[in-house]
Amino acid sequence: MTAFRLALCFFVAVSAIAPCSSDHLIWIQRSPSADPLYRFIKGDKFGYIDSTGKVVIPPTFRYLGGNHGAEFHDGLLEIAVSDGVYVDKSGKKVIDKGFHRGWDFSEGLAVANRKEERKWGYIDTTGEFAISPRFDWSPNDYVWPFQDGYAKIKVAGKFGYIDRSGEFVIPPKFLEAESFRNGMARVIVDGPCVYFNSEGPCSDTISLPGTGPASQACKQTFIDKSGRIITDQRYDDTRDFAEGLAPVKVGSFWGYIDEKGMMVIPPRFDKAAPFADGLALVSENDKYGFIDHAGAYVARPSWAYAESFSEGRAVVGDRYRYWYIDHDGGSPIPGKFARASSFFKGLAHVMLLPGDPGTDESAQRGTFAYIDTNGKRVFVYSP
Repeated sequence: MTAFRLALCFFVAVSAIAPCSSDHLIWIQRSPSADPLYRFIKGDKFGYIDSTGKVVIPPTFRYLGGNHGAEFHDGLLEIAVSDGVYVDKSGKKVIDKGFHRGWDFSEGLAVANRKEERKWGYIDTTGEFAISPRFDWSPNDYVWPFQDGYAKIKVAGKFGYIDRSGEFVIPPKFLEAESFRNGMARVIVDGPCVYFNSEGPCSDTISLPGTGPASQACKQTFIDKSGRIITDQRYDDTRDFAEGLAPVKVGSFWGYIDEKGMMVIPPRFDKAAPFADGLALVSENDKYGFIDHAGAYVARPSWAYAESFSEGRAVVGDRYRYWYIDHDGGSPIPGKFARASSFFKGLAHVMLLPGDPGTDESAQRGTFAYIDTNGKRVFVYSP
């Protein structure tokens, strides 16, 4: 992956399994394009329910740990450590063509390469190459999934974008780049510079090339889908556009720009996330709250932990107990949980507190449930 990793530090819990690794608090689909099939675990296997709580795939697949991945996309799931083997929503194997590597599907295509080749291409949902293997695989050459109609490609250390024909629509010319989201992509144009990755627990420093010694910190900006840089301004850090605005860091503080590059919410926050559900999660003095598009607080910073709104609900907590609030700051779902996820297409994943009605006290690994936006449990299980 590039230096622009997409999970904000305060949205993830650091794993104790290995140094410099991260994991989510609890599993839920993280990709907006994922299908509404929800993972559950039994022993060392996992299966899936649908949005009604019906088991559609019994625990069949080997569970290797972690609360990330394992999402269905375009009706298909790439089986972990399977080298491009995919199953459909019934659990039936439907693609197994001897690929060396395969990725999740996105927008109907998935990155893959054949065992005998060191070239990446893109397969369709039948397993046939829709974009023939033509992109190199090396420390200076790589590929990424399609997002927002384009796929990011690294060629000889520079980043550009292809469309579904496999041809470059924006030539490789950026020192660093992120995939398109909502019509915009984050890029680094000017070098030499040193980029410090601040978006995940595994921080690293990357020296990017240019003329002269790399001594200054990299500055970031945005391009539109024509490849045009939208503003002459450069920022110390950025996040993706959503709902017409993007968080940008100027000096020590975060504000928001619009799609013309105009600063519409002045920098004053310690941290800031993209807008979601009409509100943006921000922090001041290690507490989290929510602002509207005018930059006014609708909920002042008061929580030690929070995630962005989704489907009218947001997870907040004190790192020991988690609960849900609505846009008014009320509690639409009674009770608190040992862990809780954001809502995804009607359901959220929670871990019940000991003593909670329905909790299996004998289950050493806890009791989990999927709940709807009113808090009704549609599926309860103990791993």
